[in-house]
Amino acid sequence: MAIQAAAKAVPSTRLVGYLLPPYGIYLLWKRRTSTAAAALGTVGLVAYCLLFVAAGVWLLTIAGAAAVDWHGHGRPRLVWGHATRTGGDWKPSGAAVDTNASAYWTDYRGPHRDGRHESCPLRTDWDVAAPRLLWKTDVGGGHSSMSLAHGRLFTMEQWAEGEAITAYNAADGRGLWKHVYAARFNDSYGMGGAGPRSTPTWHEDRVYALGAQGHLHCLDAATGRVLWQKHVLEEHGTRNLMFGLCASPLVVADSVIVTAGARAGAGRNTLIAYHRLTGELQWAAPAENQAYMSPMRVTLAGTEQLLITGARQLMGLSLSNGAVLWSVPWSLSYDNNIAQPLLVDGQRVFISAGYGKGCALLEITASEGQFTATTVWENKHLKNKFTSSVLHEGHIYGLDDSGSDDAAHLVCLDAARGLVQWRGDNFGHGQLLLVAGHLIISCENGDLALVEASPQNPKLIARVPALNGKTWNHPAVADGRLFVRNSHTMSCYDIRPGAAGGVTSRRNAGPEDLLVILAGFSLMNGLGAFLLFGILRFRAPRQ
Repeated sequence: MAIQAAAKAVPSTRLVGYLLPPYGIYLLWKRRTSTAAAALGTVGLVAYCLLFVAAGVWLLTIAGAAAVDWHGHGRPRLVWGHATRTGGDWKPSGAAVDTNASAYWTDYRGPHRDGRHESCPLRTDWDVAAPRLLWKTDVGGGHSSMSLAHGRLFTMEQWAEGEAITAYNAADGRGLWKHVYAARFNDSYGMGGAGPRSTPTWHEDRVYALGAQGHLHCLDAATGRVLWQKHVLEEHGTRNLMFGLCASPLVVADSVIVTAGARAGAGRNTLIAYHRLTGELQWAAPAENQAYMSPMRVTLAGTEQLLITGARQLMGLSLSNGAVLWSVPWSLSYDNNIAQPLLVDGQRVFISAGYGKGCALLEITASEGQFTATTVWENKHLKNKFTSSVLHEGHIYGLDDSGSDDAAHLVCLDAARGLVQWRGDNFGHGQLLLVAGHLIISCENGDLALVEASPQNPKLIARVPALNGKTWNHPAVADGRLFVRNSHTMSCYDIRPGAAGGVTSRRNAGPEDLLVILAGFSLMNGLGAFLLFGILRFRAPRQ
């Protein structure tokens, strides 16, 4: 009887294999009746491990410790999860706001939306010491960039409670005010990630912010008090874009101009102007379906106008009523025009797109009020996908989409002829700014790189770790400081000449998806060991 009780306490090899595959394989070979049977059982358990690991990863995602992420190209990946930010995470600032600070970087990608800071000096010896981290703070999800004015930083985030328009003290990265409203966006394919995409615009002590689902707010910049609000999609009967509304509001004179998605039924007006003080509708124009770039105020062929890349056209539009002055076909897969066009001079515009599309230089002329757009050159040397290029001394610098995961190489083109001057390193689908004759690149993996903007050679000065994880958000520069963020962290660095250098913290260099898989496998083995221990205790013979 004792022998039978002891045998009952020992679980079968099959049960052990289900709960603890590595130990099950060990027992197969220890207890084997034949080598062939043990080998066949091993193959079965190895195949079973695929389901075993999938269950572990699923449990990690349910718990929020991991997530499935799609970079917009290639295959989906497994990444570490981040806790969803809530109002309880908000940390108010205890420092004074520097109201004497500049009001220069008040728009998406700077005052002209071209990614250039005209007058910011820069410490360039990053190879000696990386920029010093001044502060770091947690933020919510989304791809919004940052605008700054008079010591306040404005951005947008996805919180558990909804979309949040937030203001931080640029001095310490702590909160000044927040406005949260019921909205949550994530595209149906899960490729773009959750949260708002556009960047708040500051103008004369007011902040204008457009959410991913069409909520437009005008707020007092000092207090966050809502002055007026609209829902542009509901008001004009248009539909949202696949990856949400991304265009940042543009203030022109007394108007704030926003895009309103795509046409739907009777809803044909996709370009809207409201009075910036009252929110009163000024005009609504039946432009084509919009895409993911932000409207720009430019002067072409002697006429001030709006420059917009829609879903399938590059357009020049009237500032007074949104009427089309000229247009050029520019279509690509899924209508994914994302990159900002680039004003090369008073008559020429550079445009680029990924998905194998390429780039072109267009010349805009006018005669007796009629505009003509002519293609000067077109090629595939620079394919901006998520990145917008910058112009410096007659040359265009941008990240060329190579059509594969994390592959976007820095390229320099001669703007006049479209010829490649050089092709440099791979920085992923990040973003870049032009500051003091140098490119500051916020790499897709969160690194910061400094490259001399020279047509002769791609001189990489330094590449240093900054943020962890996928980083698509555009950086911002104000008052000698560099601001970067992604969907969970925002940081500020001192880039002033003569400023003390800092120490970088190294991240785990291992692939996140492999580490998540290992964590899922370990989790399931831990659970299996716990269950196996319980079974042994239950079956153990009583004395």
